[in-house]
Amino acid sequence: MIDSVLQGLTQLRAQSAAPLSQGLSPANARRCLNSAIDAIHKDSLKAALAGTNAQSKRVTLVVAYGVFTSPIEWVCLLLAAGCAVHLKAPSRDPALCVALGEAMAAQGLPITVSTNRDLGAPDHVIAMGDDPTMAEIQAQTPHATHALYGHRFSVALVTRTPQHAGSLVAQDATRYDGRGCMAPTAVFTTGDPLALSGAIARAMAAAEQHFPRGEVDPALGPLWRSRLGLARVLGTVHTTEKWAVGVLPIAHFQPLSLPRMVIVHGIQSVSEMERTLAPWQHQLSTLGTDSPTAPLPGFHRIAPLGQMQTPPFPRDHDGRPMLGEWASVGI
Repeated sequence: MIDSVLQGLTQLRAQSAAPLSQGLSPANARRCLNSAIDAIHKDSLKAALAGTNAQSKRVTLVVAYGVFTSPIEWVCLLLAAGCAVHLKAPSRDPALCVALGEAMAAQGLPITVSTNRDLGAPDHVIAMGDDPTMAEIQAQTPHATHALYGHRFSVALVTRTPQHAGSLVAQDATRYDGRGCMAPTAVFTTGDPLALSGAIARAMAAAEQHFPRGEVDPALGPLWRSRLGLARVLGTVHTTEKWAVGVLPIAHFQPLSLPRMVIVHGIQSVSEMERTLAPWQHQLSTLGTDSPTAPLPGFHRIAPLGQMQTPPFPRDHDGRPMLGEWASVGI
């Protein structure tokens, strides 16, 4: 199975990335597609499958719109494990799911793809999306086991040299144009927020030259203008039509990322950040930081700055193995 999966990945990589990317620019789409595929190889698949027994299981994977590459690792893992996979694609733009399904089916692997809300009769369901959707899926598939990943968000913490950190934060903010639960919704710093915002702004300008911003949902316009207006009144803003970096007091933290917008909050200590995030402690995903030894409870993943949007494979996803108890030996 592993060899067939890798052959399917080779076929997917050969395709033009932009039409699959849900609106990213061609350069950014290619960067994101390559990095997602690069993590999946014979050794990483073997490591992910160690101690599992998922042969002949029927698994439905429900994919959310936003990070177009998100189903790749899951589909590869499930097919390599011997599962029959039904891929429920986002109806807003199913292009990547369709291409992935065709590439794997061409290798004789058992996969179907649909935007239909009927999830069939799976043994196991893996789903990503908002919390109401997760509740709906669980009610719709009462006889299945579930791994349901609802709303999560991530932040960054900078404690050291702002010049170096600025380029790394820009990498995290520009991949996928800031979409997805692993994108930084805000950057907290124990240093000088003005110096850090300037360094990030310079890096965002350079990133725009190499990996331009893609299409942006017009519905986000009011949120963009509101947050920029607040930063102009209460803090500092560096902005162009394509990106923005602002400094705001920590009291104005919002757990929502906007495309190519970075908000910096100055803090006196890490504990101040922890208190701010406490209301959302059950929704924390990834912390990107240059201080991996800091006591930072609540995050399921701690990543170096610049690697928030490129998670390792295999891994625990939001605190649980990608193939969990349902696929363990003897289950």
